[in-house]
Amino acid sequence: MPIRCESNLTVSTENDLKLIHQILTARKVPVALESFENDDSSSLFNDLVAIRKALIQFSRGNFDCKVTGLNVFAGALRILQANLHHLAWQVGEVAKGDFLQRVDVMGELSKSFNAMVEQLERSLINLKASEERWNLAVQCSRDGIVDINIDERSAWYSDSFMQMLYYSPEDLPKNLRWETMIHPDDHIHAKMLTTILQGEREPIPFSRECRLRTGRGNYLWVRLRGMPVSGKVRRLIGVVSDISAQKEMEETLIHLAMYDNLTGLPNRHLLNDRLQQAVAKSERSGQAFLFMTMDIDFFKRVNDTYGHAAGDLVLVELARQLSIGLRHMDTAARIGGDEFVAIVLCEKGQEQTTATHVMERFYENLHVPVMLGKEEYRIRSSVGIAFFPKHAQDVATLFEHADAALYRAKENGKNQFVIYDPNDPEINRFGNQ
Repeated sequence: MPIRCESNLTVSTENDLKLIHQILTARKVPVALESFENDDSSSLFNDLVAIRKALIQFSRGNFDCKVTGLNVFAGALRILQANLHHLAWQVGEVAKGDFLQRVDVMGELSKSFNAMVEQLERSLINLKASEERWNLAVQCSRDGIVDINIDERSAWYSDSFMQMLYYSPEDLPKNLRWETMIHPDDHIHAKMLTTILQGEREPIPFSRECRLRTGRGNYLWVRLRGMPVSGKVRRLIGVVSDISAQKEMEETLIHLAMYDNLTGLPNRHLLNDRLQQAVAKSERSGQAFLFMTMDIDFFKRVNDTYGHAAGDLVLVELARQLSIGLRHMDTAARIGGDEFVAIVLCEKGQEQTTATHVMERFYENLHVPVMLGKEEYRIRSSVGIAFFPKHAQDVATLFEHADAALYRAKENGKNQFVIYDPNDPEINRFGNQ
């Protein structure tokens, strides 16, 4: 059956149908005009070639090309051209933010275009809402926000960041370099940040605590939390939180756990740690140390006569005088009640000389009276001393021998020191009369 076209041209052969397909799809005309059987076929050929050329231009985005001919094909192409030209203009308007554009004359293409514009409009609304929430969160947050663009070698800092660290916009960007801002003792964190920014570290979220130099020259404890972009790091979003109050609380808790609240001396917990360190140092370097235990003579009488506030004053004064006679590498501690101990480092063979020197100064300081109300009171103290490793090779035995020497000092009249000697029970005395 022959196929009737709207141009009133009849295509009568299978070869003609193949030829029409080839003309519309091929880059070049595949056959000569002589392959058509009559002038009408020749006219159809020319129309099809014009259609193909116009469609090629349309596909390239050229909607201003000239469409030739006055037949039905040319008219349809001009309508299509006008619609595509207007659609291109509408796409441009949408790109500028005009989401009211709609297409009504192009069937399924209109539906798809309109659906796309509506989705873009919803996405933009959601994006603006998210941006507003983000801006509000940044403004309300006391944390500092940092946005580092590695490719552009630029950085953005929130106002809260600048206020927290006392920097002004004029300080940017020359003074805000992590390798110089982070405290030298926290250099490991600066190195970590540098390796991330240089793409030498796996881009995973991190959280670090360190000290940052402020615009005032002091250092502030902060927590750095960052989220690098996956893959090779191109951008780093960071949150900087002021944790100075937390650090102060931690230091307070550590002090309460390790130091005596009344005298400020190390307590039993910290003393045990210092003892272990002294033993380890002695075993490693061959040094010795003195271990002294002491208490206050007639301390109960002070509390009963003058009151517990006066007793506390006496405890504080003994702790002060004991500390005065020691060096920074030595340790004085209060282990409970009126019980005090001291660790004094010395060279092997110098234990006796060192003990005598320390005790002479200690008792000389105690000779100065303290005022309990309107009365002068002279503190009296008994001391027992043992040497490590000469008298003991472990901490428990060292305690026992020092306590034995202390007991002997009390038996012999108090207010004196006794050095433990397993072979000779002779008592060394030095008292403040």
